[in-house]
Amino acid sequence: MITSWSEIQEELPNLLFGNGLGRTYWEGFSYKSLLELFGDRPVGRYLCTRELFNKLNTENFEEVLRAIYHAYQVSIDNESATKTLYIDVQNALIRSVNEVHPNYRDVPTEHIRECMSKYKSIFTTNYDLLPYWAVLDGGQACFVDYFWGDNEFDLYNSSVYQSKIPIHFLHGALHLRSEKISNTRKIAITLESDLDGALELDFNNTFPLFISEGKSQLKMNRIRSNSYLSFCYRNLRKSNGGLVVFGHDLNEEYDEHIVSAIKASTNSTVAISVFSGLDDSSKKMFVGRINALFADSDQSIKFFESNTHPFAQNKA
Repeated sequence: MITSWSEIQEELPNLLFGNGLGRTYWEGFSYKSLLELFGDRPVGRYLCTRELFNKLNTENFEEVLRAIYHAYQVSIDNESATKTLYIDVQNALIRSVNEVHPNYRDVPTEHIRECMSKYKSIFTTNYDLLPYWAVLDGGQACFVDYFWGDNEFDLYNSSVYQSKIPIHFLHGALHLRSEKISNTRKIAITLESDLDGALELDFNNTFPLFISEGKSQLKMNRIRSNSYLSFCYRNLRKSNGGLVVFGHDLNEEYDEHIVSAIKASTNSTVAISVFSGLDDSSKKMFVGRINALFADSDQSIKFFESNTHPFAQNKA
């Protein structure tokens, strides 16, 4: 049965949201992958550039950038061509993000911040800047992201005061960079710098850290290779007291690792939003699929209409 949010009686302290949150405020997020935005257009100046994604079995720009950079490091006589290839992929990434991401002034950051502040712990698989902007816009005294001091994540300095609400970027985010093998750093951007501040990339041993595409196993491989992503994922698995899932379809092919983490947690109740824009038949199929996913779990699964949640009450 699908209820309204107001009928969910329990206080559920944890929030997990997916791409549906961004789509609530910006229809540009209704794409499947950044790579698909190119269609038949070339990704760069070299014909081989698009082929690299197929060879690496990925649609994730970060993985391709990393592979090209490593090739540049060991190149003997093709440094110039390899660097051009790298810059082409960087520019393609920036172009794709610019094509789908809203500007700060188009996002109701205050409303998003108020909704997030109702929870004790937040998890997101989104890489967009909406939650980060919401924190920057008046929420820095309330939320923490484990990047303090020099803006570098330190696994041994990850304690959170009880009064603070931690945010976990499970798949990275536009404002995060990976360094060396697994280090993660937050870049300093401001609301005034808007999207441009997060898209400043240099040709060095620093890579954008956001998993925007890829099947579940590929995402999990990337998570395991990074100390910050692994930390966030473990915290989702350790979460307890109840979980709200908003704007996330928990797709078996792309999100199996997220489903596994939820099932491994001690959240006795999991309340999942059903996109209100679906027809009745599609809603029933969604509910049936989710119930099947959690059939081997003793968690109580509840469903509510997405347009009844506070997130959907202010889109401007």
